[in-house]
Amino acid sequence: MELFEALRTRSSVREYRDEAIPEDKLERLKEAALLAPTSLNLQEEKFCFITDKTVLDQIGKKMIEVSRQREEWDYIERLSQRDWKVFFGAPLLIVIGVNPKNNYIDVDAGIAAQSICLAAKALGLESVIMAAPDRVFTGPMAEEFNALVKLPEGYRFAIAVAVGYGAHPFRPHELKPENIITV
Repeated sequence: MELFEALRTRSSVREYRDEAIPEDKLERLKEAALLAPTSLNLQEEKFCFITDKTVLDQIGKKMIEVSRQREEWDYIERLSQRDWKVFFGAPLLIVIGVNPKNNYIDVDAGIAAQSICLAAKALGLESVIMAAPDRVFTGPMAEEFNALVKLPEGYRFAIAVAVGYGAHPFRPHELKPENIITV
């Protein structure tokens, strides 16, 4: 798939088929993560590719628990409407961890997330960028969950990307040309 076609057709998919991603596509997604440019070419992100359903369930259940403790009732309501599928049924969650010593880590993580999403689309997969896992990867449980996904000591959660085969077609967002400012 051509780059601009991937950009035009990609959307944040929030429902996936129960279908594993083949190893060759996983390897291409890993390559896309590593190809993402970084500030000063430091290449300090860590990419935790999680396909183990037990680990995904453990993260998801704890996210729900934390959301209840925080009384995030709007999020809980949305989860209940989708059968408590925190990751929308995606078979892959990529947690992007960053070294907090780098000033531009969050920008670098965002660039990597977009690279992964575009590569997923080009491979016939769908994706959604997620901040919600911060509920377990930050705060008092950070050490436990960082260890669960093998995020190295000293690194912190930045963002995650859920990837899989979309359950049905999704429409990309409509463009707003008025958001472009030319000087």
